[in-house]
Amino acid sequence: MDWQLISHYIVAILVLPIVVATVRSVVKNSASLFDDDLTAKDRAILKQFAIFLLLPLVALFHELGHAVVAKMLGIDVMAFHWSLFFGQVDVGGNRTPLQDFIIALAGNAFQLVATLLALLIAVLSRSPAMVALNIYLYLFSGFSGLIFYPLLSLFSWNYDFLIIYGSEERSLALIVGFIHILLVALFVWTFLSQRARLWYAKKTRPAWAKEYDRVLARVQAQPNAVNILSQAWQFYFVGLDKSAEIALDKAERLDPELKDIWLLRGYLHQSKGRYQSALLCFDQITESVKNDKSLLARGWMARGHCLGEELDNRSRPSKDLAKDYAELLKSYKEASKADGNLADPHYYLAVTLVKARQFKEAETEVELCQNYAKRGLNWLDPILATMIREVLADIRQGQKAQS
Repeated sequence: MDWQLISHYIVAILVLPIVVATVRSVVKNSASLFDDDLTAKDRAILKQFAIFLLLPLVALFHELGHAVVAKMLGIDVMAFHWSLFFGQVDVGGNRTPLQDFIIALAGNAFQLVATLLALLIAVLSRSPAMVALNIYLYLFSGFSGLIFYPLLSLFSWNYDFLIIYGSEERSLALIVGFIHILLVALFVWTFLSQRARLWYAKKTRPAWAKEYDRVLARVQAQPNAVNILSQAWQFYFVGLDKSAEIALDKAERLDPELKDIWLLRGYLHQSKGRYQSALLCFDQITESVKNDKSLLARGWMARGHCLGEELDNRSRPSKDLAKDYAELLKSYKEASKADGNLADPHYYLAVTLVKARQFKEAETEVELCQNYAKRGLNWLDPILATMIREVLADIRQGQKAQS
């Protein structure tokens, strides 16, 4: 009895409910999945679909490669097994080392073809969802076929790559090894390259791509610090941090006095969890900007956001709320003083005061936000205006628990 095969089928049976749930999720969310706006939820569903439905089909195609080529060589296929992520083809007869080599290589070659086909579909498709889905499949299948499975095979000295790299056909094994290394290098490049990631961002975020093209046109027409900084922000919005840092360095060389640069530098540090470095960047604004009240207010708010995130990520928060939130509240209060026409600092003050359980003061800030038009206030982020009711509900709930 082959316990390894049995374990593979048991895993497949256990995974089947996830497969069914994934199909239901795709059907239920099909309208939002296939529009031009891919949300984080959409991307998560597409990744799940690629892993639990498409990747098993690639595994099936892999096993078919072994079986088809064995038949082409006139060798009988004694058994064919497929259990979603796993498979096995048993062949009979007296085989030469060359035939074993070709059959072992065939399954992996078929998987490589499927991987490259997914990449080709992504390149040719105009649908953000289809691009994302096929790139996910390309990444999962490529990693599995080029890196994970070969390493598993070589370390266990079993499966296809034992036959390939342990073959008596030394010349062919060396040629395949060279091609394999080249393919791994190209695959890793497509995963890490900023150019490839920019291409992917443009294909899956059409609205962002249009704005990026407008910014790029301005940079090409007038490559000054302000335009290059705008380009850096565009890179940051889609997670191209390395490209953003390169653009920031270029902008700073062109205009060392442009303090706006430090705002984005701070956000880049913060996104990597380097909170103290981020605060030093924001301090470059709060301690030296005098004439740009909007930038000064944004600097103070950024400082508050950073302190808040650092506080939320503490492994052992203290019980002294007044002490914990003192610097955070100060940052938002300074932001409200820096630009008295902004409503945003008052919203963030209200949210932070609720966390600090200072509900009366939070109510005052909420009242300012609710009557922002009467008080001549404007929003940098208009979405915050729609979230005031949630803050008020939190205040009422906190007051009820406190009484």
